[in-house]
Amino acid sequence: MTNINKLSEKGQSIWLDSLSNQMIESGDLKNLIDKGITGVTSNPSIFEKAIGSSDSYDKKILELSKNNNDPKGIFENLATDDIRNAADILEDVYKKTNSMDGFVSLEVDPFLANDFEKTIDEAKKLWDKVDRKNLMIKIPGTQEGIMATKHLLEEGINVNVTLLFSFDSYKKTLEAFIESKSKNINSKSVASFFISRIDTAVDQIIDNKNKFFHNMAIINAYKAYSLFQDKKNNMGENFQKLLWASTSVKAKDLDQDYYLKNLPFENTVNTLPLETIDYLLKSDLNLSLESELSKSFNNLYKESKDHFDFQSITESLLINGINLFQDSYKSVLDTIDEKVSKLIKK
Repeated sequence: MTNINKLSEKGQSIWLDSLSNQMIESGDLKNLIDKGITGVTSNPSIFEKAIGSSDSYDKKILELSKNNNDPKGIFENLATDDIRNAADILEDVYKKTNSMDGFVSLEVDPFLANDFEKTIDEAKKLWDKVDRKNLMIKIPGTQEGIMATKHLLEEGINVNVTLLFSFDSYKKTLEAFIESKSKNINSKSVASFFISRIDTAVDQIIDNKNKFFHNMAIINAYKAYSLFQDKKNNMGENFQKLLWASTSVKAKDLDQDYYLKNLPFENTVNTLPLETIDYLLKSDLNLSLESELSKSFNNLYKESKDHFDFQSITESLLINGINLFQDSYKSVLDTIDEKVSKLIKK
């Protein structure tokens, strides 16, 4: 039994946090699905790496440039083609799980993160362009993004709310999903709650002997999952899953599976990059049973205020996360622009 099977038995889905046309065309994505991967997520950084690091997109870029010299238009065509193809490969998973798994996520332009109306327009455009039921449109969890999420869910568009760092932002996301069900009970959603970036930020400002060192991310996750458990019955059979994002360790003194083995919760998703999935398939994973943190997370969460300003930290992480995606988005458009110029000259 693989570690992915172990996590699946616990009720946790493993999604690949990576995508490229090479992965699709080589059969590598299908092989991973055969090994238990049940979904795919993407973001501007993933496409920046995929398009910028190889020439596998060049032929299509040149073809698209003949009709559309706008780098954003070219990028949208490249990305939606990959997403559509990945969605088709995952269609069997989607059907076998009664549409509760087997999704592929595509993010809206991150420069629209604080624009309610433009986020909605962009989401609808991408939804129509991909034209697959197992697509999720990925929207940053800003105030405007959460408002847009509710609106899109009401219109039947599946949403992956990303860049959630704080308990309050997750609570608002969950409430938006529950409220949307008064108008549409069929839309699917996940709430992407970020893990390791929390510890990276907190650990920088506390001593390594502090009880919150390497622990605040898990405390924060426990608190979010506790709310999910409280509200799950209110959502019925079609509930919004909690998705653990950024679970690859950043600290050199932590085992690579530190967050994996501490968050194997039922009805959750864990997104992992390819290298972590490879590690997962080759290593032994001893899943943590009830820990001291799981028994005392509420008290520890309250106590954290005496050690650092956690609200300020999570607000900064959201801003930084959006900025990073904006940088990657701009970079991939610049890369496409450069490729068009070089390819036309050939």
